[in-house]
Amino acid sequence: MMKTKMMVLMAVASMFTSISMAQSAQSPEPGGVREPPPQAYTDCIGKKAGDIVQHTTREGKVTATCVDSPKGLVARPNQPRGNQPNLQPGQSNS
Repeated sequence: MMKTKMMVLMAVASMFTSISMAQSAQSPEPGGVREPPPQAYTDCIGKKAGDIVQHTTREGKVTATCVDSPKGLVARPNQPRGNQPNLQPGQSNS
């Protein structure tokens, strides 16, 4: 009987651990803050805060502004994700 209770307890503990790990994997950082991708820093090399750049994303290039961050200058898209027009190579939206 004691062996059965111990096995059930271990199974429940394992289940809670798995759930906790799955939830922590879904949120990138505490408080929901995401780290910019490396390309966002690369796009602002040689630029200064306020400069406009074409930031490369998985969806293509979007217009972004270089802004200061704790880790250096980073490209921040000017429009929320999904609201940028799709640009072809060599095309600008200005």
